[in-house]
Amino acid sequence: MKIAWVSSDISPNVASFRYRALYPSFALADNGFQNAYFSVRDAKIEHLKEYDVVIFVKTVSHVLTAIMRELRERYARKVFLDLCDYVTHPRYGNSSGELRRVIILSQAPYIDAIVVPTEQLRKVLSASLSDSIPIVVIPDQAESSALIERTRVFSVKKIDPYSLAELRRLVRPRARLIALKSKIGRLQREARGSFLSLRLLVAELSRAPRSLPARFHQRLRNSWTSGSRRVASLATASRNKVGNQARVSGLNGGKKLIWFGNSGSDSFQSGIQTLTLIASDLIRLAQTVDFELVVMSSRSDAYRTLIEPLPFRSRFELWSQEGCFEAVRASDAFLMPQIEDEFSECKSANRALLALSCGTPVIASRLMSLEPLKDCIVTDDWEGGFRRYLLDEAATKADLEKARSIIENEFSAEATGRKWLELMGLEKSRPAKSPQVTIFFHLLQDIHVLLPVVTALVARAAEGKNGNSCDVDVVLLKSVYLQQPDIVQEIVNTGARLRLLTEDTDEGNLRALDVKSASVLIVGAETSLRPHRLVHAAVLKANELGIPTISMQHGLEAPGLSYFDDRHTSDVKIASSSIFTYGDPARLPKRASSDLVRRCIPVGRFAPSTSRHLATLQSSLELMNPRRLPVIAIFENLHWHRYEADGYRGHFSANIERLVDTFKDVFFVIKPHPAGVWLQKNPRITTRANTLLLHRDDPGFAGVTAADLLSASLAAITTPSTVAVDATQLCRPVLVFANTLELPLFEPLEIGRSYEDIEAFVTRALDGSATMDAVSRFKSSALAAGNVASNIVCEIDRLLEDRKPKPPQNEHFSE
Repeated sequence: MKIAWVSSDISPNVASFRYRALYPSFALADNGFQNAYFSVRDAKIEHLKEYDVVIFVKTVSHVLTAIMRELRERYARKVFLDLCDYVTHPRYGNSSGELRRVIILSQAPYIDAIVVPTEQLRKVLSASLSDSIPIVVIPDQAESSALIERTRVFSVKKIDPYSLAELRRLVRPRARLIALKSKIGRLQREARGSFLSLRLLVAELSRAPRSLPARFHQRLRNSWTSGSRRVASLATASRNKVGNQARVSGLNGGKKLIWFGNSGSDSFQSGIQTLTLIASDLIRLAQTVDFELVVMSSRSDAYRTLIEPLPFRSRFELWSQEGCFEAVRASDAFLMPQIEDEFSECKSANRALLALSCGTPVIASRLMSLEPLKDCIVTDDWEGGFRRYLLDEAATKADLEKARSIIENEFSAEATGRKWLELMGLEKSRPAKSPQVTIFFHLLQDIHVLLPVVTALVARAAEGKNGNSCDVDVVLLKSVYLQQPDIVQEIVNTGARLRLLTEDTDEGNLRALDVKSASVLIVGAETSLRPHRLVHAAVLKANELGIPTISMQHGLEAPGLSYFDDRHTSDVKIASSSIFTYGDPARLPKRASSDLVRRCIPVGRFAPSTSRHLATLQSSLELMNPRRLPVIAIFENLHWHRYEADGYRGHFSANIERLVDTFKDVFFVIKPHPAGVWLQKNPRITTRANTLLLHRDDPGFAGVTAADLLSASLAAITTPSTVAVDATQLCRPVLVFANTLELPLFEPLEIGRSYEDIEAFVTRALDGSATMDAVSRFKSSALAAGNVASNIVCEIDRLLEDRKPKPPQNEHFSE
């Protein structure tokens, strides 16, 4: 069997890779398994499909969802996710734990099991993920000198299973030169550090030549031996032996304590910070016992700030795998303080296991993962631990003997290897595959059109009505996510699976979209126009494969569907096999072809919903409109090239300017179209005290939607725009300014052709005489009857039913 291990970093210096991938792979290799290691950037389906099992190690990303899906569904490979930390904790990793949780939930159908090192982590992840994925506990293997030696061999041979591109990078002369320069630089920095330490010692000696403290004498010896070991490695074997003996016994028979681990994070009190929890215990110990504390980590800043100033001997050493093992073996006790919180409770016992494997006793804070070791270590009793392991040799020897037996039974390569072998044989039930409805968000405007469709389909699937359950697979283009990052959370909150398309080219994104896996493909605006070229290509590909395709009417005046002019002619093609329209296709312009009309299905239009930005808008209005004047909303639309011939823009801007000056007791809020913004370019309007422009580049207003503004307004004035439909669905009087344009699609709404028309409309809105009859008649004529969600779900069910294989007909024979 061939196993692929995928990790963000495949360096043995990274604990998550070493404990959760490298050491397990050694145990499996001893049982005849072949192992390969891939960084995330090399985790391509063309590489991974060659392996029977793929294990993603502490790697949670939307980017991997499509790979997991293909491995599981197309190639029937086993997929495991190994997590060594509580990654779904809300405060984990820059407070992105909630996003990781929803990503894992979206990947649940493709993951055979999650593997964790502790029972406590299994419990919290099971609760966080609602028991949607089996979770298996396989503890970290105890690190040993044999493992370290094997790791050293791995660091030489690990390029074998890499991709060819990675192999070339590793052997490229420039890469080798960079690596050599990096090593030289590291040695130079270490040498400078040793020299600086020596200068500090000399300065101290000059100030107190007769009473050189013992701790400086020891530091001088350590500086010399450490510098010799790091910079040159030229000392003889006998000198190394003497140095090791000096570290074991300590100065004048003193004791040596050690702490090692990550430097820590800002999210939790961890790393070197945890030593502050026992600082007072160490200070009291120093009054009766001569000891030195060695702090070994990747960065010294926290040590210098928190530990070095304390009144006992201490020093910092830079962590390395071999150096750590030697230092722990040369110590009298390993200290493992830990704050008690829900994150730390899930941590592995691997550091305690390493110490015990080195023959070094452990004094620790209570952790659930240390429970198997409770009879051979001291927990939550620092004074008692110091007394037992620094002063009682017989007790120390007895505890270490117990530890050897426990490690052999539960944490050895053989013990953990058996659990990994059991995992390889795990079979997750594979339910009958449901039809997959793929919904592709290609443009920012698709959010308002497609998100309600996602919600309706997921709700129907949860209810399990009609026996037509389906999987809802939402695909989001990276550009949409970058424009509105909130959309990721909104989609996942519906319960749908989410994939991000992150390729740099349309061709790459089309491949990643993978339309062939869909039973039905639903898109937003789809035409042969340049802005829609990717979605148009996706629909054409699906049509070629015989997959039903649905596009949604984006606006009341949709180019190629309900709107045509000299630029948007009948040459604009829509390829979708079904087009869900607002209303009766009979209302479409005569220029719409019969083939186009035949594919149109009236389903209605979802009423626009307000966003979380409504509260911000209302707060702004309270500040800027302290007199609580009635609010009138003004909108513009996108396709303003058609306004050039009759001077439309000039007339509209002049009329709005005059309106603002006439109605001093009205507060006007202007919302430019995000892509047009021609009202934003008229500064004369925005200088009025009774006017607010929702500037596109103002972060306070960037997220405000048309529905937000309409909800806060008494009435609306707009250019020919779908905002008019929004207003009618939110029961707001609306006037559409036409100037000389013919606008049959907007009838029977109020149409304004002059300033007087606009002024009369505002007057009626203010005195309450504005009739809602036109609004009601427009809704009944322009929008299909019935519940929109039900209409859409019924049509999709019909398409899915048509794709089901028909049962064979029974043939009857008469004698």
